[in-house]
Amino acid sequence: MAFNRLTRGTAVVGGIVATGNDRTRGIKSTKRTAATIADGASMVATAAHIVTNTIVSATPTTARAVTTATGAQIIALMPDAAVGDCTEFTIVNLAASAATITLTAGASGVTLVGLATVPAATSGTWIVRYDSSSGVTFYRK
Repeated sequence: MAFNRLTRGTAVVGGIVATGNDRTRGIKSTKRTAATIADGASMVATAAHIVTNTIVSATPTTARAVTTATGAQIIALMPDAAVGDCTEFTIVNLAASAATITLTAGASGVTLVGLATVPAATSGTWIVRYDSSSGVTFYRK
């Protein structure tokens, strides 16, 4: 306990240290950036898209698969992360027609839980959970 000069009594002294992109201004707010994945036969959501950008848009001209980075690549961009830590990732499908985007797991260390498709003119959001030193799970919201 430390001496409290305002009341001449004792008080617990401490503070809240916030680092990273989280901000508290009456409500919890997280800074997010956006990126675009170009339409093509090989569309990839990189680790930076998933962890740093978190909002990714694409305008496919036909049904496309968007493959995630590997679990190890995603975890490498989560500094000081521990098992159970999460980030949120959203894909926005800007196609006006029936061009569906299907999120597919990267080569290793990625598990997808829930619906993986994002129909045209909609979005899909996943909570990405750090599971182990090389694995993450995408949970559809």
